Amino acid sequence: MLVHRIAYLLRVKREDPGGILVLAYNRHAAAEIRARLRHLVGEDAARVTVSTCHALAMRLVGASFTGGTAERRDFDEVLREAVRQINGEGLSRSEAEAQREALIQGYRWILVDEYQDIGPAEYALIAAVAGRSLDDPDQRLSLFAVGDDDQNIYAFNGASISFIRRFEEDYRAKPKFLTENYRSTRHIVDAANQVIELARGRMKAGHPITVDKMRSLDPGGGVMARHDPVGQGRVQFLDVAADDTAQAVAAVDELMRIARLDPGFTWARCAIISRDWRRLGPVRAYAEKLGLPVEMANEKLPSIWRLREMQRFVAGLRRRPAAMLTIQDMLDVLNEQRSNRWADLIAEGIADLARELGRKTIPVPDTIEWLAEWAQDIRSAQRGLLLLTAHRSKGLEFDHVVILNGGWKALSQGEDGEAPRRLFYVAMTRARRSLAVVTNGAHAFVEADSDCEMLRKVEMPHRIDLPQPDQYQVPDMAVVDLSYAGRLPETNPTLAAIAAAEVDDPVTIESREGKWLILDGHRRVLGRMAGTWAPPEGTVLVAGKVGAVVRWRKSDNDDRYQSYIKRDEWETILPELVFRKKAPARTI
Repeated sequence: MLVHRIAYLLRVKREDPGGILVLAYNRHAAAEIRARLRHLVGEDAARVTVSTCHALAMRLVGASFTGGTAERRDFDEVLREAVRQINGEGLSRSEAEAQREALIQGYRWILVDEYQDIGPAEYALIAAVAGRSLDDPDQRLSLFAVGDDDQNIYAFNGASISFIRRFEEDYRAKPKFLTENYRSTRHIVDAANQVIELARGRMKAGHPITVDKMRSLDPGGGVMARHDPVGQGRVQFLDVAADDTAQAVAAVDELMRIARLDPGFTWARCAIISRDWRRLGPVRAYAEKLGLPVEMANEKLPSIWRLREMQRFVAGLRRRPAAMLTIQDMLDVLNEQRSNRWADLIAEGIADLARELGRKTIPVPDTIEWLAEWAQDIRSAQRGLLLLTAHRSKGLEFDHVVILNGGWKALSQGEDGEAPRRLFYVAMTRARRSLAVVTNGAHAFVEADSDCEMLRKVEMPHRIDLPQPDQYQVPDMAVVDLSYAGRLPETNPTLAAIAAAEVDDPVTIESREGKWLILDGHRRVLGRMAGTWAPPEGTVLVAGKVGAVVRWRKSDNDDRYQSYIKRDEWETILPELVFRKKAPARTI
């Protein structure tokens, strides 16, 4: 809807592309808007400003994502400072108007996506840019917002459902209800309607969601009506015993059943969604036991900007500071390095940039700033069954989804009473082809009592004892002594060992004098874990490797400790370790 509105402004209203500002919730959404807009209107899309609120605020206050400081930056304070500058706080009226005009840069339109997810700081920025409080209507921008109060689920992070519900009053706006679903089958949509229609205070009360007109004559179960003789595309409720192992087995087994039926099935388009991370542990253990490709969405990445591969790539780009780069130019520089998972991830980022640029070129400084912003919010390609929480699933879609039971009535900080229902609704509407809901007896929000649903009693044929899932120490800057190598003299062999280390080289850990050291395959010291770190209790290390190598600087350290640092910058090894529960001692 938002992209077509921009195209309407450009092609029908003949608005200047440079006068249009689009604000997206995150960098991924901004990239998607840019790519879809370029597909619709061609090269005019490049002149439309598509940004996140944080990126816009950074530009307004003259800050940059490069240099690594963005990791520690208080983005809400950046937003507040941008609002102060737009409003000209402390300036005379004429000075304030001149400053606003210089900052707004001739924008006439502001379009905002996912308005339901904004918090107080974003609300203030949008109001300031739009000129909501200005007396002169000619200075106000025309504002268009898209949002869905049914999907407000980030109250714990500051988002308030009140902002979208008072948008009409704030801007004297006329609401239009978008009620067509272009993702899910009719059975999934109908089941999700049963959940959300009971929520109080909804803006779309009396406006039920339907599938889009192009699919209105399709079977309610979509393609699975033909492929699945049991479920026929209905939302399946899997009634299982009330324990985490039973529901883990039922959830994975259901996807394995679907895998045998759907000719287009791939694990990389499947997800199991839970209210919390704890219940996903047995799911991972069972999937690993079966040898399925599985990944957890909570395994955070290290600082991509600080990676050795990124720093070498940026240094290569800076060799031609005045160049206008093509995508192939960037790939040529990247390919000067040895290929590994981080270089491949950077290549994925370049592919994202290619979707936005098309055949256009881009200056080196703009390329580096784009990479720095991209590195703040990485979403790598899914390669297996994804295990994640409902909060993490927002904005994603999957062919096949199973939702685990338990915890759905819990309230997070700052949430209203209907927030759990909205969260479950978001989880349901991630599914495109099939949806299964694990339950034990009556479900918290929905019953299998209509033609779009099916209740199946799932019995465990025998007790399945799952091993405790392995525990993974992913590459994480928080668990290592980042300044360890910076304190060493130039002659220390650790520095040479770090320089020679490559991602995926084997490592182990060893406790010496109460500190856990990282050792390479030749038992040379590569680094030291943080003082508070210790292996998970009751486990043994079964695998270890160099997970990542990051660049750290003297200026990144607290002023109190800089006198101990012997160099301006250095590299630090981040290990990737796998721990397994110790087998119980056997008695003879």
